[in-house]
Amino acid sequence: MLTKANPQSLANGNNERPLFIKDGNDVFIQRSSKDAESNNASSGFRTSVYKHFESNMRVVVCRTSSPIYTLNIYVPTAVTDNKGLPHTLEHLVFCGSKRYPTSGYLGVLAAHNYSVGVNAWTRNDCTCYTLSASAEDAVANVLPVFLDHVLNPILSDANFATEVYHYDETGKEKGVVFSEMSSKENKEGVLSIYHLRKLMYNPSATYAHYSGGKIDDIASLTNKEIIDYHRKYYDANNVTVLLTGAFSDDFEEDYLQKIPADIIKSHGNDSRAPMDCFPPGVGHPKHETIRFPSVDTSTGSFKFGWQGPPQEDIETTIALDILMEYLGGNSSSPLSLRLVKRTSPLAGSVYACVSGNIASILIISLKGVPYPSPTSAKSTKSGSDSKNDDVSGGGGSIDDQDIPHLFEENYLKNLLIKELERVYETRFNGNVHALENAAKRQSDSLASYTENRPGNIIQNLFYSDVVASHFSPGSLGKFRIGSCAKQFDILAKLSKRPIEFWLDLLKKWIIDADVYSVAAIPDPKIGSELEAKRKEKEQENVAKIVDKEAHIKYIKDAAEANMAKVTDEMKRGIPKPDLTKTSIIPHTQSLVVLDKAIGPVTAVQTMNAESGFVKVQIQIPIGTVPNELRAYLALFQALLLKTDLVLPAGVVYDNDEKPLQTERRIPYSEFTGRMSDLVTSRLACVGLEAHLFSDNPHDNAFLVDFYTPHRNYLLALRWTVQGLLFSDFTLDRILTSTQNLLTRITTMKRSTADIARKLKDIQSALVQATGGFMALLLPSSEESKPYIDALESEWKMCFEKYAQRNNLDYVDAKTVTKSPFPMIYNSHFPDLEKPLFVHVPVESLQTSESIFSLKLDIPFRPTGERSFNDDLDNLIALDYFALRMLSTASDIVKAIDAAKQLFLDIQQNWDAHVSETDISLARSIMKYQITISQSTPVNMLLWSISNSIHGFNSAEEYNTWCNTHIAAIKMSDLRRVFEKYVFKFADDDCPMLRLIVTSPDTKVPAKLGPYEQKTLEEICATYKSDY
Repeated sequence: MLTKANPQSLANGNNERPLFIKDGNDVFIQRSSKDAESNNASSGFRTSVYKHFESNMRVVVCRTSSPIYTLNIYVPTAVTDNKGLPHTLEHLVFCGSKRYPTSGYLGVLAAHNYSVGVNAWTRNDCTCYTLSASAEDAVANVLPVFLDHVLNPILSDANFATEVYHYDETGKEKGVVFSEMSSKENKEGVLSIYHLRKLMYNPSATYAHYSGGKIDDIASLTNKEIIDYHRKYYDANNVTVLLTGAFSDDFEEDYLQKIPADIIKSHGNDSRAPMDCFPPGVGHPKHETIRFPSVDTSTGSFKFGWQGPPQEDIETTIALDILMEYLGGNSSSPLSLRLVKRTSPLAGSVYACVSGNIASILIISLKGVPYPSPTSAKSTKSGSDSKNDDVSGGGGSIDDQDIPHLFEENYLKNLLIKELERVYETRFNGNVHALENAAKRQSDSLASYTENRPGNIIQNLFYSDVVASHFSPGSLGKFRIGSCAKQFDILAKLSKRPIEFWLDLLKKWIIDADVYSVAAIPDPKIGSELEAKRKEKEQENVAKIVDKEAHIKYIKDAAEANMAKVTDEMKRGIPKPDLTKTSIIPHTQSLVVLDKAIGPVTAVQTMNAESGFVKVQIQIPIGTVPNELRAYLALFQALLLKTDLVLPAGVVYDNDEKPLQTERRIPYSEFTGRMSDLVTSRLACVGLEAHLFSDNPHDNAFLVDFYTPHRNYLLALRWTVQGLLFSDFTLDRILTSTQNLLTRITTMKRSTADIARKLKDIQSALVQATGGFMALLLPSSEESKPYIDALESEWKMCFEKYAQRNNLDYVDAKTVTKSPFPMIYNSHFPDLEKPLFVHVPVESLQTSESIFSLKLDIPFRPTGERSFNDDLDNLIALDYFALRMLSTASDIVKAIDAAKQLFLDIQQNWDAHVSETDISLARSIMKYQITISQSTPVNMLLWSISNSIHGFNSAEEYNTWCNTHIAAIKMSDLRRVFEKYVFKFADDDCPMLRLIVTSPDTKVPAKLGPYEQKTLEEICATYKSDY
């Protein structure tokens, strides 16, 4: 550990002056609108800057109240081609440094210091290296080692071969970076944003290139180019370090001044230079149609872009961000209603944002745009009116006059501009408060994000400042921090702007401005073309090999040189943080068992913490939902809180003072729009992610959740209760929601009325359920009783009317005889007699009718074969590794075989793979996970739910239990668990479900799938029969 007691370990070698000197006055980053309203310049996160005594390197310390400490090392980097220089360098940095040459040491050091390891990200103008840990001295232990890796990496040819690019004796191209980018390069979204930027920026601009690297260019890259790139950009002169967390005032003296001086010595290279980000010249095209590989040809996508203001114009940028959120930020936004929320959607989703580059751009993205088949195009009646009450497969309704023409040049662009002009002419649909409300939503959302992810929000704020001071013509050389420190002041100012201000903004920056567009069209032929190109390239590579045996030896030696070799002795010498200095946020927790149930709620788990928000989570047991209805729960959760309401007479509408005199229908657009104004997030779903040391009990419950500013609690509660009881599952909403889920629903229209009845039956079962609970997060000073009373009042009023409408015998609240805690739940795992292998071709996942497309989110991120050669430090989580490795392997068949061989080797050579230090490492990671689970008010609430479900009375009891079990793990326990559970992965005769996802033409050997029982088509047919 780096402490005053051990100054010699990191003596800076300079006895005359400190390494870092305080640079300017502290800056305070506003946390919420309360900081803005306080008129106190010192209200917010106190932020200090320390400058290196002889270079331009700076360390910024932003003191938040979070028990999670973050480290961010920013290196502004520019690109002039598609070789992926910043991305490849990012990978190579982790392979060892001059002072710490052992590959893997940095990661092991970080993991032993109460974190989940180090990470990094690369953008077109910056590379950032990151760490998140649960102790101040953990960050201090990692910081000098991390800086040495960033500023003084080894960058050997062996590292280059394994991490970046090589080809084997068969000509197959490999390398971690190459494999990663080969899986991303031809993805629809990646292609479209790349081509949009090429249209919008000058060819010399960094944003006109692909920072990750295109595979053909990566193949031509040399290690010397990377070394030269590092020399140019990775000088201490160009580095800014950002630290966030509850750092002590002595941190600078105790730790920063003791970083070894040679690690951060500048070599005089300063890469600051004005960056050309101007738009292309006259005559440059403004539209491009591109094609992407896809077996499913039913949908494509569009991206539209406009030039935005420079980064220094913060107020205009924030105003445009608010405007874009209004236009396409939620399901009730104008663009969503016009293009998505219709029976025959013109797009599956719409997203509008401001991309905050040095020269920003405004982007509207439309995904899932129907790509018409030739048949539907021929069937279209010329000049017919659009009809929104019919559904057909293959690109939407053939009776909708727009759909067959959407991919004609300028057609969808003209539709979009026409809608934007309509919004302008109607003065935001006649709502004079529309943008005022949008500004308030933005303020609430930012405050919520700052409260729950302070490290992330500050990281993004400072990223903009670092890049601007390095490359922006308007800020070049002017180091600044916190240019957005007063965002809440700006948002408050914008919320008071007259409607004319917003109309002028819309007209100037969007309607009257040049629009750039990219249309992405699916093409099933590209896949085979890419495969043919790959095979041709492999043949070329084989022809280049002069001595095959020497080539094989070179690759083998490179892999051996780059393998992690962190010895047990090195691990034992790793400095450990002081566990007593880890903390969780201050809070109070209590459980209120109600005398009488409030609908399904029989107990309320309350959590008070320092928060400006109220979070409500109602968990309703689904045991009363009949099995034959459970297949419809996915559709039910997609519609609940997103469909029309029919409010009966006698209930109160919104903030009216008196109950309704007659029944009133609330269109879903009004309902969702009002909820967007009131809450920062809402959710209706089955289940919740599992917590540490548990199966998942939450899939036995239906969850209704909202998170709202304290001032909005009563109205948010009212609308949520009414949404649960009075949702009306109409024909058009069922068709629209189902089409958004599955895209094509040709088999469902005839039974929509029956589906509506089933959804009503689910609703009835849930609102009459018993034994559920509510979790309630409140600000520290608030008592729970008024909030519980409000729920009781709203529920009683609404349920009485619900019972009358549905001819139910209204019964007063049931007397509670038992608390739902600890929750009793049943396992839903199948009891298979022998292994079940399901082979799912990627082709099936790309089809709209695949049931798995609703259930799986599998990232295809090939990482070569390195995953199976790495030292398995975290053996406690080996079962997780075994299940997830299939989703990250470039060759699924080899991956399964390699995994089996690895597990066999572990079993036969246990001591070679597992040591006491590995167990210590796993303990460190798990302790970090426990800390981060209690690092924010929302996380603390979820943790309290978990401890109550398991029968604990407080977070402290649960933490003691967790820590006791972590500390009690012995080598014998680990081996017993491995052989009893994890090793079964290598046994073909062991009962296990294995999902194998491959490219469409992959042949799965019989030895890997002898018990395959159903193809995806059969599974889909089974599900279809339910309808």
